[in-house]
Amino acid sequence: MKYVDHLLELTKHFIEGIEEETSVASLADILNCSERHVKTVVNVLHSEGAIKWITQKGRGKKPKITIQLSSDEILLNQTKELVRAGRYQDAFSLVESMDKQGKKNFQQWFPQNLGLAQQPVNNRDLDILRYPFYETRLVMDPMKIISRHDGHMVQQLFDRLVEYDTATNELKPSIAHHWETKDGKHWTFYLHKGITFHHGRECISSDVQSTFERLMTETKLFANIEKIDSKRRTIVHFMLKEVDFLFPRMLAGVKASIVPMEIVRENPEKFASNPVGSGPFRLMQNDENIIRLEVNHSYFSARPWLDEIHIIKTPSNYEEETIHPFVLQAPDSTWKPVKRMEDGATFVMFNCLKEGVLQQEALREAIYTRLQSGNIRNEGLDNEVAAVSFLSSRSQNVRLNKIGGKVHYEGLPLKIAAQQIRPGANHEKAAKHLHNELCKMGIDSTLDVVDIHQIVNDESMATYDLFVGGIALGKDRLLSLLTALQSNELIIYQCLNEQMKSYVDEKIKRIRSAQVESIRWEMYFEIEAFLKSNYAIFFCNHRFHTVYETKENPYANIELDSNGRVDYRKVWRK
Repeated sequence: MKYVDHLLELTKHFIEGIEEETSVASLADILNCSERHVKTVVNVLHSEGAIKWITQKGRGKKPKITIQLSSDEILLNQTKELVRAGRYQDAFSLVESMDKQGKKNFQQWFPQNLGLAQQPVNNRDLDILRYPFYETRLVMDPMKIISRHDGHMVQQLFDRLVEYDTATNELKPSIAHHWETKDGKHWTFYLHKGITFHHGRECISSDVQSTFERLMTETKLFANIEKIDSKRRTIVHFMLKEVDFLFPRMLAGVKASIVPMEIVRENPEKFASNPVGSGPFRLMQNDENIIRLEVNHSYFSARPWLDEIHIIKTPSNYEEETIHPFVLQAPDSTWKPVKRMEDGATFVMFNCLKEGVLQQEALREAIYTRLQSGNIRNEGLDNEVAAVSFLSSRSQNVRLNKIGGKVHYEGLPLKIAAQQIRPGANHEKAAKHLHNELCKMGIDSTLDVVDIHQIVNDESMATYDLFVGGIALGKDRLLSLLTALQSNELIIYQCLNEQMKSYVDEKIKRIRSAQVESIRWEMYFEIEAFLKSNYAIFFCNHRFHTVYETKENPYANIELDSNGRVDYRKVWRK
């Protein structure tokens, strides 16, 4: 609607629905413009149905004006136009200026523009998924991802050498169509021909080599790689320092996504927000309004059925105030919520490396025993259940002993650090429960919320006695756990003393050299038991998340979780 500001000004001077006499000169004063422009404004608003403008012939006969819309109706129409034009932030800002009923009207209308729908574009019907998402500060450089949302997006935009199938617990070809080893130390991967990155260049073996050399240099991931050879365009050789029969499974992790290094080097910060991959979708737009993905028409594998995905950047307060499909509620009554327990857990790490009182095993044991009372495990915490392991299946039906009490403690207050991924996404609640339990024991403590990028450094390790964090496991649970245990980017390994680190390193080395999965798991659980028996880690809670499922929907393979994540690659319409 044109001239909205003028229309809103008119509503201040004329009563909605009441015909009133006026003059062009009077309107020029009200609108602070020329009489000539007034004639243009009223004619346009009349043609749009916003006002009724009647001119009468004859000396002394004044024109008559009737305001057809209330100010809230005008603002609502304007927000609708802004939404249709893709100017979402302007629309949300305008909504904030409405009264309570106006906001409610917008909230009832907005979801009608979301969800899965066909839209004609250039004589073609495109299948487009639109949904709002309140946490859109995504990091899309595979090496730098820090959250499940980041990893989910990377899976859509990038390919890896292989893919891990959770249904069969097997590896499937992706960029590599075949791989082999004779001894677990020398691995050869054979690449598909003709795979191209989104900017048009072919993906070849040197891209694989440069991707992993970057990971080895900047993150210390894949430290077991001794040498990479990519002399032939479609063949990559990896020489490892130690035998590792899990090595191909490591290459299925999202951080192992293959990147075009010339684009990364050109502008690393830009690459994190506007990446170039070879995956089934490519990023077309990432601005203040929207993240827009478009299907990769040159994709080497099965083309996704969806043509576009529009992720609308929504103010965080909409998470609480508005019912949005594909975010926090089911789109309609045919969708039923199903609760599932996540693998992974919130945990407390005892800093066994720092000089101080927690090097005393007796004090660690006393705190550990107190925490077993259950006050940090699920009491007052929503949607969580007590954990005794990173694997939720081992924690089901756990029984807690109500024990604990005060200890004789003389020393400085213990310092607690709660891990934070982004503002509002942290483990402060569990850390406060830890603080309260220490208080009941007669131990003073302080609590800081620390950014995940800062929590693992020499200063933090020398400052904090206890760390509260959490991990969520990926598709390959065993690989996720082994990576978490040895990662220099997570707090677990950094809190262990040298004896504990040696035990973990040796055990993981044996796990990687084993070729039977059940034996690998047995050895992993020995690591958890060791860390618990040395009072180095305390498992707090597993989280439930809600998934919405429906049998009465034309769209197949669509499963909506409470964080707005949908695997776009699998969706199709019957």
